Amino acid sequence: MTTVYPPVVAQPDAEAFVWSVISSIPGVTSFSYAVVFDWIGFNATYGMQIDARASTKQAARDRAEAVRQAVLNLPGEPWADGVCTYAEPVEGPFWFPDGDDASPRYTARYEIHVHPVPSGIARHDGARDTGRIVGKE
Repeated sequence: MTTVYPPVVAQPDAEAFVWSVISSIPGVTSFSYAVVFDWIGFNATYGMQIDARASTKQAARDRAEAVRQAVLNLPGEPWADGVCTYAEPVEGPFWFPDGDDASPRYTARYEIHVHPVPSGIARHDGARDTGRIVGKE
C-alpha cells in the first residue's frame, strides 16, 4: 500500500513582510524564533522578537512603541505573497538593556498569523475584525 501525502503549501515569508513594514524605524532588529502550522498546513503562526535600540532609554521606548503600532496594523497592510490575519504582542515591550554595554533596548515578542493568498485573491482589505478577503479588482 502506498502512502499518499498531502501537497506542500508554500508559506509566505512573514519575517520578510514584517521587516518590510518596520525597517524604516531606526535601531530596530527582528527575527522569527518559532513557526507552527495548523493541521492542514495552510495557516502559519509565527513567533517574532523585535528589539528597538537607541542612544537613550526614552528614544528606545519611542521606537518600541512605533514598532508595536506597525505590527498591530499588519492585518491591514497589502501583501502580494499572503494574508496576515492576526498580529498581537505576547510579551513586552520590556526594558532589556544589551548585556555587553547596557545600551538602551526594548524587546517585544509578537504572534503573527499568516496564510498564502488563495488563487484569484489579490489583497486583504484591512478589515481587522473579520479578516475578510476581497477578490481582484
